[in-house]
Amino acid sequence: MIFNDFGIDIATLAGSLETRLAAARECGFTQGMISATDIVGHPTSTAAAVRAIRDSGLRVTGLEALRDFEGLSGKMHDYKVDVAKSMLELCSRIGGRLLLTEASASIHAEVDADKIARDLRKLAILALPMGIRIAFKGLSWSRTVKNFAAAADIISLANCPNLGLAIDAFDVIAAGVPLDDLDLIFPQQIFLVQLSDFMLQEIRSTEEQAATAAHFRVFPGEGAHSDQLAKFIVKLEEIGYFGDYSFDVYNGDYLQMPAEVIAKRARRAADWLGETVLRRTLPVPNMERLRPAVPE
Repeated sequence: MIFNDFGIDIATLAGSLETRLAAARECGFTQGMISATDIVGHPTSTAAAVRAIRDSGLRVTGLEALRDFEGLSGKMHDYKVDVAKSMLELCSRIGGRLLLTEASASIHAEVDADKIARDLRKLAILALPMGIRIAFKGLSWSRTVKNFAAAADIISLANCPNLGLAIDAFDVIAAGVPLDDLDLIFPQQIFLVQLSDFMLQEIRSTEEQAATAAHFRVFPGEGAHSDQLAKFIVKLEEIGYFGDYSFDVYNGDYLQMPAEVIAKRARRAADWLGETVLRRTLPVPNMERLRPAVPE
């Protein structure tokens, strides 16, 4: 693994889109995950946001996130197809080649595996002419698909070359998913791995997990599960995954701090993962190493 394999979710940072893109680039990142809301919510125009992303020098890891797509019927399904088409067009405009799709939490979604697979196959076929891949992510609070193993089964049913998995380390650790479950996944099925940690020793409910995921994540090396996170990364390497990693660190406190400060924390996390974890020199990070040096 090299540093270029790591990207940062631009939504992790505070400030204007241009400020966040610049902070990521200045800290050495070469790729970033882009939120659709940052593009369409740009104060000038969508076109200005597209130009800012394309001029930033960052490769687009992917566009996020299409939610509550699969399992719906009738007009609700048609509505979501229109949303998907719009997001695919947006993804193409910014030069993205991956759309992140999260498993549905809608109470109206059917849980039939064949129905879910058909819907995701339709989405993948819509994306195929644009050269865009669909990364499908199971969620523990989802109604349809609750983890990456179940998502892999659905992807096998759909059987589309541009439909694969997004695996979130937070979900794996918070739900206590055995790492041996990764042995059942073909590495070619994994299109994206999202990385973060959290401060709580354990999460006691799906509601607490959803709240922590949305507001209280921290970077790898800063949380209470560094050893588990390190083993997760090593396991992925062992099964043959060599794709992108994205720091998916949603934290309300980080949004009250300058973008460049948080980007530097992300860079230190990437250095730990790339240089320490995968070189097997330490099973748990040297926390002193994650702090900026203080001039004497």
